[in-house]
Amino acid sequence: MVCTSRFFFAFFSLFRVSLNVGLLERPLVIGLFWGCLTGNYVNSFNIAIFFELFWLDLIPVGTFIPPHLTAATFSALSLSTFFGLTHPAKIMGVLFASMPLALLGTRVEAWFREQERGSYNSLLHWARKPNTKDLPARLILRSVLRSLLLSWGAFFCAILVLKFTFKTVFTLYPAFLTSIDITWPHLWIAASMGGLMALRLKRAYAVLTTGVILITLFVLYGRF
Repeated sequence: MVCTSRFFFAFFSLFRVSLNVGLLERPLVIGLFWGCLTGNYVNSFNIAIFFELFWLDLIPVGTFIPPHLTAATFSALSLSTFFGLTHPAKIMGVLFASMPLALLGTRVEAWFREQERGSYNSLLHWARKPNTKDLPARLILRSVLRSLLLSWGAFFCAILVLKFTFKTVFTLYPAFLTSIDITWPHLWIAASMGGLMALRLKRAYAVLTTGVILITLFVLYGRF
């Protein structure tokens, strides 16, 4: 299942820039797709709702490159399916571990855009002296294929690291995080705090970070 997710992640990531088909890269759509693929609609939608709430305001507009929701969502869905996770507390660990992939995806996309400057220069040169008619089509096709392969490769490496990390953790500590009494509504409420991030104010970020740290310390203190 983890292997299958790599292809679908790379495919869905094209909806960001290459194939603009509405909001098909949003977590809810991915959750519906994953539910149809695996038959586990409950976990799929629970995970999708979490990421949808957390990054509700961040949509690709102009030159702004938002966190790569597709990477984080597919990572959480594939890992939870691969390990057969059903307990919200265990899935919570997968959710938090998958979040950095959203930022990693942004870095990869920014690097890819820099690499595409050569194609842009070629297009400008062609516009002044159009020697061949198919140059724009070839540039677009090459860009789409490179984006697909780059997304697949980056996600492949990242998901392998997470897979072996969680495999080791679950082997050494079978009851990892299960002692925490947490449910999906708790996680959704925490994710809805992502609305503060939409304000794009440093004070709002500070309040959110402080709140997360205090809640984490409170939960951990109650366990020891």
